[in-house]
Amino acid sequence: MFKGTLILLILLTHLYASEFIFPYWKSMNKLNKELLESDDHKAYIDIYVNDLAKEPYIRETERFPVGAIIIKPLYPKNKRENIARIVIMMKMQKGYDSKNGDWWYGSYNENGIDAYAEGKINSCIMCHEVAQDTDYLFSESVMYDIKSQIILKDGTSSVLTSF
Repeated sequence: MFKGTLILLILLTHLYASEFIFPYWKSMNKLNKELLESDDHKAYIDIYVNDLAKEPYIRETERFPVGAIIIKPLYPKNKRENIARIVIMMKMQKGYDSKNGDWWYGSYNENGIDAYAEGKINSCIMCHEVAQDTDYLFSESVMYDIKSQIILKDGTSSVLTSF
């Protein structure tokens, strides 16, 4: 009896365990200074990227390398409090999902460990499919918004050319 219960518990734990975890997402490279409004997510966001994603995102290159990670915490109001969830994109090896740019998607709670959904999430794929030319990311429009946030000490704005 005990052995069967233990096996069932192990199977259920494996079944509901997240494929990946992201507990240190807050220590990644944060690209924006001010919150950005995301109509598609119906939230305000910050953008965090790992080292592999930083240069391609900033430079708005056409392709991201395998292992590139982009994380967006979603805030319901224009304040950095009460994160509703974090959404994640991770570039996978060629062949993971070739018709959708080989991107893995995740929706997690704030701790980056407990997943609500992960993998080939249809709603994410459908939204990002319009951005095929920029490797399924909206980095061009987002970087425009980030660059517009740079204000010089004298109150004038400046176009950001490098990070």
